[in-house]
Amino acid sequence: MVKIGYEMSLKQVQKLVITPELRQAITILQLPWMELEQYISEEMLENPLLEFKEKDEDKGTDSSDIQEQNELSPEESEEKTNHDIDWQLYFEDASDIGYVAPRESRDEPEVSFEAFISYVGTFHDYLMFQLHISSLGEDRTKIGALIIGGIDDDGYLRMEISEVAAMAGVSCAEAEKVLSVIQQFDPAGVGARTLEECLLIQLETLRATDGPSDRLELAKRLIKDHLDDVAQGGLVKISEALEVGVLEVQDACDLIRTLDPKPGRQFGGERGPAYIEPDASIERVGGEYVVTVHDVSAPRLSINPLYRKMLSQVDCQQDGAVDYVKSKLNSALWLIRSIEQRRQTLQKVIECIVKFQRGFFDKGVKHLRPLTLGDVAREIGVHESTVSRATQGKYVATPRGTFELRFFFTSGIPTIYGKGASSESVKKMIREIIEGEDPKKPFSDRVISEILREQGIMISRRTVAKYREEERIVASTLRKRFC
Repeated sequence: MVKIGYEMSLKQVQKLVITPELRQAITILQLPWMELEQYISEEMLENPLLEFKEKDEDKGTDSSDIQEQNELSPEESEEKTNHDIDWQLYFEDASDIGYVAPRESRDEPEVSFEAFISYVGTFHDYLMFQLHISSLGEDRTKIGALIIGGIDDDGYLRMEISEVAAMAGVSCAEAEKVLSVIQQFDPAGVGARTLEECLLIQLETLRATDGPSDRLELAKRLIKDHLDDVAQGGLVKISEALEVGVLEVQDACDLIRTLDPKPGRQFGGERGPAYIEPDASIERVGGEYVVTVHDVSAPRLSINPLYRKMLSQVDCQQDGAVDYVKSKLNSALWLIRSIEQRRQTLQKVIECIVKFQRGFFDKGVKHLRPLTLGDVAREIGVHESTVSRATQGKYVATPRGTFELRFFFTSGIPTIYGKGASSESVKKMIREIIEGEDPKKPFSDRVISEILREQGIMISRRTVAKYREEERIVASTLRKRFC
């Protein structure tokens, strides 16, 4: 018989509990430096005990003034103070004898042109500017504004012309006339509704500047009837279908490949350029590489001495206030320790990377070794997840450029020499093999695999195809040239 009821009992279990302090330490470890600065600023708003320890906070009066005061007697010092003249106040307008106050002593702030940024117009602003200077009337300009509003960042019109006509209250034929004007705007191909139309507009622009030619006419036929074959490199198939020489087809295809399938992307969208702020730098000093973590230039955190004094003067009537200050003190100390722990961990991880990838820093990408997070974790004595968080989204400036830390962790390809070759070095070798091939007889993926095997790298044809696609290199059929 089963007894059902409630009872209280004690038992011991082992489990991992993530405390708020541990969660904060993990967050700080995986934050890049620029995001960490913002995180620190938010913490300072919530914790009154935190303050920035400026480098010159302990500096008092200027050393030269102190030395001068020490050399003067008390009477001379008092006399010097009484006879100091405020020349800026005396010559207030600075007009009678040509006295001009230094800029740093004036009340108005100094204007710095570095505080201003130029306005970068968007792609749609550029189209609207061309619309306003065109010869269209007021009514058609409104229709053009609706059409430009329906053009995406790639330069394509994503609205049906009937929708534009309905919104403007005009006929579809009238909206088509305005669209034909916009399609003559810069960049060439803007306002197209399909890829075929975009390329044909650009060919018409070339015809207007260079004049008609057989090459342009053939390219026009290829775009209309054989665009898929052009993309797949079926030059022989096109040549047989049109009864045209293969060299002429190849020449026309070369012209088509010079056209821009997304004319709007040259403006880079409405977002500005993205900048990378490295979290550390690696510099070569003599024969060694020195790692510097970039948080050393930031002001250090410290504890406000006013609250320290408050804790030393405990009042029994203010237990609540004392508990609040103690909790904020513990939080501030933990934050400072977590930031320092982050710096030390990042320093150890990058130094370990330099140790393992010394060949890369000395000779280049081809000498990059296979490396895993576990290898670094075992070397510096931490868990693999710690290395993963320390390298997440962080960059390092090296003598060979700026790289993400994850760049140095690559999988390995087995070799006959016992040591594996990193995937990045194999990609570099594949690119060099393709660059040195005969354009009339390009190497297939199988041939490239055999060439690499002769060099000691045991790689399959499928892996070669995978690495080739990652390097954005087309297949051998598309690389083949007939002249």
